[in-house]
Amino acid sequence: MIHQGSRYQRKDTYVSIDPDRSSAPIEGVRPHHGEIAETERLHTVVAGERIDHLADRYYGDPLKFWLICDANQAFFPEDLMVPGRVLKIPPNRLL
Repeated sequence: MIHQGSRYQRKDTYVSIDPDRSSAPIEGVRPHHGEIAETERLHTVVAGERIDHLADRYYGDPLKFWLICDANQAFFPEDLMVPGRVLKIPPNRLL
């Protein structure tokens, strides 16, 4: 069942770009068009914050803390969590 507000609610036709499938369009499916990629953000560390909490806040997944480490050229996550330090928060490249 398609709920109200669903991106599939409108009755559109999707034709695959794959030549083997273009002869069989799919009714009732509207292709998703991604939003413009977000730019890098900055975050100023506050006392008591943890990098996994930042990853959860910005990416919705605490295990993606390593994205922040990579962007800030840190091997040990704890090295980044100095109050007052400004961290680069890169876009989530693993959607």
